[in-house]
Amino acid sequence: MPEEPIPGPRSGHDRRRDVIAAVITCSAIGAAIVHAVRPGLKIDAVTAVLLAVAVVPWLGALFDSIELPGGTKFQYKRLVDRIEAAEERSARAGHAADDASRTARLAFVAGGSADDEGATGSTVSGSVAQLAAEYTQVRERMASSPERTNLMEQIFADLVTATRREQDFDVEDSLTSHDPGTRLAAYARLYARPDADHLDPLVEAVLGDEDRAFSQYWGFKTNTAVVDTAGAGRMRIGDVDRLETCLSRLPRDSDRIGVLARLLDKIEAR
Repeated sequence: MPEEPIPGPRSGHDRRRDVIAAVITCSAIGAAIVHAVRPGLKIDAVTAVLLAVAVVPWLGALFDSIELPGGTKFQYKRLVDRIEAAEERSARAGHAADDASRTARLAFVAGGSADDEGATGSTVSGSVAQLAAEYTQVRERMASSPERTNLMEQIFADLVTATRREQDFDVEDSLTSHDPGTRLAAYARLYARPDADHLDPLVEAVLGDEDRAFSQYWGFKTNTAVVDTAGAGRMRIGDVDRLETCLSRLPRDSDRIGVLARLLDKIEAR
């Protein structure tokens, strides 16, 4: 018997709407009780207007709009949508600036790391394996922090340099590896040498790295590099749908949102 889907977490807006609805309902019940106990109690027009003004700002979570006598109409949903859109644009702009800074820093570091172009194939392979193991150790032993991120970016830059020089690097095998450092090495190789033949397993590997923010971030960057080289038409529709689902699940403050959103924009513009 198939398992029923587990409902996703309720948004803050949904919870706020429920609280406001409960408060309004309780207030109405309280007013009814007061009226029943003291039917002679009178509320003048000024008090009624002030009470209405007090409650109107809270009704936007329940109604799209409210029209008062005289034709005055409060449009809530449209205002909320505009505010949320503005916040989204602001967040994306911030992610884009950070993304550009990280890309530039990577290019600088990777460019300055190529100091042994004459290295043999075995030496390069050993360097890739060592860097992959170092990434895994750093990720496991260090707590999340700017220091850890900077160290991992140095490792990724060195992987870009090392994998670019290795002629026999097995991209397919590395993408399907259970070791996160080996998969990161595959991202580095495809980031340095985009190859559309590996696009499908690349998407599969990147989607599987959702709980590894750093690795998935550079996986999305690598995916973008491959799409820029091969064209968005090489992306499978099913993979695009899965990337969109992944985007909807990412934390709002994640730097992965900007890079994945731009990747999807490229695909949709094909």
